[in-house]
This record gives sequence, C-alpha cells and structure tokens, in this order.
Amino acid sequence: MEPKLMIANQNCTSRRKFLLAAGACLAGGPGAAGAVREYRRGGMVYRSLGRTGMDVSLLSFGSHTDPKDRRPGGPSRTVLSPEGQQRRDRLIARALDLGVNLLDVYESEGQWEPVARLVKEKRNRVLISLAHEVSPADIARAVKLFGHVDLYRFHTAEIDGQTLETWDRLRKAKALGQIRAIGIATHTESVMAKALHELEGIDYLFFPYNFIHARADYSQFLPVAMERNIGLIAMKPLASGSIMRLDPRARPGARPEFEELQLWQRRNKAILPAAVAELTRSLNRMPDETLCMAAMRFVYGKPFLATANAGIFEEQLLDDNYAALARYQETTPEQQAALEAASRVARLAGPGWLPEEYRWLEEQWRA
Repeated sequence: MEPKLMIANQNCTSRRKFLLAAGACLAGGPGAAGAVREYRRGGMVYRSLGRTGMDVSLLSFGSHTDPKDRRPGGPSRTVLSPEGQQRRDRLIARALDLGVNLLDVYESEGQWEPVARLVKEKRNRVLISLAHEVSPADIARAVKLFGHVDLYRFHTAEIDGQTLETWDRLRKAKALGQIRAIGIATHTESVMAKALHELEGIDYLFFPYNFIHARADYSQFLPVAMERNIGLIAMKPLASGSIMRLDPRARPGARPEFEELQLWQRRNKAILPAAVAELTRSLNRMPDETLCMAAMRFVYGKPFLATANAGIFEEQLLDDNYAALARYQETTPEQQAALEAASRVARLAGPGWLPEEYRWLEEQWRA
C-alpha cells in the first residue's frame, strides 16, 4: 500500500494554519503534523519518500567529493586522486554497512563509474540519486551503468522554457521505466512553489534546510508539498559546512568544503562569539556533541523531511552524523527557539552575513 502523508488539516493553506502546523512539525515526535511514515532497522531510521514507494535512510550520502583530493578530469569535470577515490569508496562502503541506502552521485565529480562498481553486487539494496546531466545520452549512460536510476533531478534557479524541456526528458525516461522518481533542486522558495504547480509529475524536492535556514517562511511551498505527498530532501544540513567555522568544539582539521560559499564569512568574525553563544543555547546542545552533531540532530527531528543529504569526507564525520541520528529523538520541543535564534544572529551580523546567492533568505527573515 502506498504510504500516506499524515496531515493534521488538509486545507492548511493560510499562513495562520501553516504556522500552527509548522509548530507541530518543529516539536517533532509521532503524530506531528506533516510527519511521514518512518521505521527503524538496526540503528538506522528510514522514512517514506513522498508517494514514490521508496523508503530512504534518514542520513544519506552526499554527492560532493573532498576538494583536497580533486584533480582536473576534463572540461567542467573533476576526478579524485587514486588515494582519494579509495578513501571515498571506503567511506561509502562503511555508510552502507551502517544502513545508509541513498547515494547522491555527481558525474561532474567523476563518480558515476566508481559508485556503479562499488554497488554492483548490492544494487537492489541501494538507491542511486543522480543530478544535473539530463541529456538523452546522459540518461542512457546512467541506465547502462546502474541498470536504472532511482532518483534523477537537475538544479534550476527559475522555471522557464529550458526547464520545461529538461523536465520533459525526465518524464519520458520515467515513463520508459529508466527512472523511478524525478525532481529538482533549488535554493529559491518561489521556484519551489512554482515547481509544484508547473512540473507535472514531480516526485521530490531538494532544498536547503538546517538550523540557520529553518524558519516558518517556507509557507509558500511546504503546506502544498506535504498535502500532495511530495518527497522533501534536506540539502546543506550543515549550511555548506559553515557550522564547522562557528563551532569552538570542532575537531582539529574540520573544515568546510568551499570557504567562499560559507554562510558565515571571514569579514564577520567580530560577531562570532555572540553567534556561537546564541546558537549553542538555542540548540540545547548535549555536553558531548559538537555543534555539527546538534545541527544534524535538529534536521533529523523534522518529521516532514525524508532524509538529510550530507557531504561526508572523513570517517569521523560519518560517525558524528550517525551518532546524531541515533539520538535525534532526544531533541526537545524547546528547540523551536532555534528559529528565533537564527533571526537574532542575522541581526547581529548585519546585511553582509550571507553571500549573494543566499540573500533571499535574509530578506524573508526580515520580512
């Protein structure tokens, strides 16, 4: 039987009704508004991905590779050094042993072939998520490598003619049985809302969600997505690694992937102590966990999300993410205050705390 989304009020389209539902979601726990079906197997939690019929691990393995191991691999493409590829293969294999069943894979980072080899003997137990390369030749190559593609998406900043043309390719491939579920990734809420109305057959959305971005202002698309049982996948659960820079307890050597994309910028170091104090207090961090672990626990505790897709470059980070998952249900309702904390940190930082591609978030907070 297809899993159904549990919604407290099927007509919660007004802002007031949404805020009531959002409050229940933030509190978490069984029966919360917008909660998707979940179950435990071993130490892993699995949740239904919308109406796709697929159950995904609450922690999924992200597509980005470790920058220090990247080498040029052709136009607009990188590959990993032999040592880097071996390290990534070991990390993925260990993640699968821990119960992770969703791998997000970028061809632009040279990972289609390595992952296809790695999962060949266990393909029926692994969900493969691909992105960006959506030409007929790319889809045919992906199907040849993986047999079929479980999730296929592309990133878009607007819904235009080119978007619709690309979308039609995915729809046709799904109709042929080459792809099981299709979706998009975007950072812009207006595009999320528009996609739900204009992209026929959309199964899921990748969108930024972490304790910095989390806020009730996703009101344009969240109620509609939940009502229509669209799968919701949290990308950037650690805010592109920004949280590593905020955390005085971060392990030595912990670093974000791209310094220039961090939500907390170098020029704002003057507000760092106040920001850390506020966010640490709001997240009610446990004594033995880093801010990154608390941040992952915060995302896991949102019952409307199917999975948190995290970039993982080292074994300790995988262990931390898994440990945070094991205790996410200990998150208290009082952590709803993290929404207010994010707004207060933004005010402390001033208008320059976000890079340009994330300014829309600040504008909505202040609105």
